[in-house]
Amino acid sequence: MLRNLSLTHYLWTFGAYLVLWLALSISILHILEVDYQSSFFAPASKPIKERYHVRRNITVEEAYLELYNFSNCYRQVDFGILDAIQTKVVCSPVSNEGSKITHLPSDAMWSDGSVWQNFGLDLRGASAMAIINDPSEEGASHDPRFKYASGRIMCHQCALHGKTTRILNHFFPKHVNDTTQEWRCDHREHGIYDTQIEENAILIARKDEHNPFYQISAALNAWAVAIHHLGWSPISTRVIFVDDGSPMATDNLLHKLLGASYPLVYGKDLVGKRVGFKEALFVPFEHFGSMMQHLDDEQPCYESYMVQAFRDAIFEAFQLKKVRHSLVHNDSMPCTITIISRRPYNGRDIDRMWANEDDIVAAMRDKYGNKCTIESIDFGTKTMAEQISIVASSRIIIGMHGAGLANILFASPHSYIIEIFPILTERYGYRNMCQYLGLEYIPFRGGIDTILPFQHKTIAFDEWFRVFDLVMDAVLNRDTKDLYEHRKKIQKQIHQQHILDTEFPDL
Repeated sequence: MLRNLSLTHYLWTFGAYLVLWLALSISILHILEVDYQSSFFAPASKPIKERYHVRRNITVEEAYLELYNFSNCYRQVDFGILDAIQTKVVCSPVSNEGSKITHLPSDAMWSDGSVWQNFGLDLRGASAMAIINDPSEEGASHDPRFKYASGRIMCHQCALHGKTTRILNHFFPKHVNDTTQEWRCDHREHGIYDTQIEENAILIARKDEHNPFYQISAALNAWAVAIHHLGWSPISTRVIFVDDGSPMATDNLLHKLLGASYPLVYGKDLVGKRVGFKEALFVPFEHFGSMMQHLDDEQPCYESYMVQAFRDAIFEAFQLKKVRHSLVHNDSMPCTITIISRRPYNGRDIDRMWANEDDIVAAMRDKYGNKCTIESIDFGTKTMAEQISIVASSRIIIGMHGAGLANILFASPHSYIIEIFPILTERYGYRNMCQYLGLEYIPFRGGIDTILPFQHKTIAFDEWFRVFDLVMDAVLNRDTKDLYEHRKKIQKQIHQQHILDTEFPDL
């Protein structure tokens, strides 16, 4: 009896300790977030598939280049935009004098590009959506595009195939309460014109004609579609602004690039007239296209051969030589640091100015003036050719977040771009441009902002030089630059591998 009681006692004691040990072990595994489920009943794991570049015995970069033309980046910010154009004739001519309308939507990029033949625009009584009566007025509410009106399009004798009412929505907009746009190709005055345009016309309706970023976006769309998709020659094309906007410096860029053989035509000169066209491209709206992708999120695209080719075409059109900076500065070439100043113009106050810019620039000259020339420039006083030359020759370009930074399109390889952000602003168009063009991009969010809506920036000296000294170290010292390039190469490989893994998981 004593033996039985002792054995039972031992068994109960052992069981209690076993339960306690299991409970403690599971608790610890929970804390460590370890999967403690038994692997005995789990399905057999599949062998890990070798990555594409390993099986092909090539580098990650080589694998990325092999598959690049099938990637989302190629379709969103590169020549793939043109491959995605779904050409569709929406109105076929029924006679030799009949109009023809060809729609050129690009998948997920724009819906309003189109080519028209044998048609006219009736601009009698044309008026802008919203005009600025005084230059000092806020430009955000300005819209110089001509309002939609029944009979604005003068087309005739073509058979419609499907709906066409939305093709020109962005070109001839309407107010919210206006009637829906409806038009048919049966204009009774077709062929009766006050002015006839014989050459191929590139028609652009500007909404933000004062904003270089949007106008460069429109220029890129026009160049890509007219030259690379339609195969038009810039020698035989004419640029026409079909809006009530004023002449701007960026207009000269479009003129040189796409229509230098003929004078620019502005909408103000066409109001009150019926204008006939043999063939014309309605350019996709400035708010669409490759420059408008990933403005508010992480940028997955590190190259755009289309944007690079666009930049090269601009230099060729202006007959300007591209500058080639050395990897690090040497005394055989000038070192120029350019600050793109935001200043009031035409009596209009602007926001996001660098309040103590002059003081910081003076301190930069004291510290680095023996190595580099440091200049603050108001680009509003410069011609387009002067702006291109200044930016191309600059080693470092600094500017407050704003449209003036669009000029970094002309920056040379191994240039550094420092974009000074208002603390609350999240908008990354210039980061994207730097990635497309292979420029070095540094965002700066320090300093103190004034209250909305002005957001003028004041930056403490020590805070500014903590960033600027690092940039200058990479500009002036080979060892620092080599470390920077090595780190950038690794980051790019990680990025390319991520694209391969996420977009091509089955290869």
